[in-house]
Amino acid sequence: MKKFLFLFIAALSLTACEIDDDGPGTVQVIAEVVDTTLPESFEEGKLYDFKITYLLPDACHTGIGVQAMREGSGEVERRKIYVAGVASRPANQTTCNLEDDNLEVEGSFSMRIEGDEPYTFYLWTGVDVDGKSVYNEVVVPVGEEEPTTPEE
Repeated sequence: MKKFLFLFIAALSLTACEIDDDGPGTVQVIAEVVDTTLPESFEEGKLYDFKITYLLPDACHTGIGVQAMREGSGEVERRKIYVAGVASRPANQTTCNLEDDNLEVEGSFSMRIEGDEPYTFYLWTGVDVDGKSVYNEVVVPVGEEEPTTPEE
């Protein structure tokens, strides 16, 4: 009888804990960077705040921030920064019937400049026909830019 009672309670507890998991409630996508406030040059050791404007894919998406990632942890890789907007939409939404003329969203990130070598920013602009990411590359030197003199 004890075995039967134990098996009954075990079976009851396993069936009583059914969890309906429909997956994530939102889907995140990267969004095209259309404008940024990168300076002409950086000062070593200074903390900079960067404002980024990105474009939502459509009116059903919501802007949730900016993703800025270094290429790696090595000295050279730390100066290569990949930047994209991040947007989300409800996971169960397959079509968007909303219209909005203003799909630009602003976000920001901060970064301290280390070392005296230039920083390269790769601003995500979309994907090519092969599905590979396309970036607008911006190089910002560290230190004062040397004035250029016209050639005679």
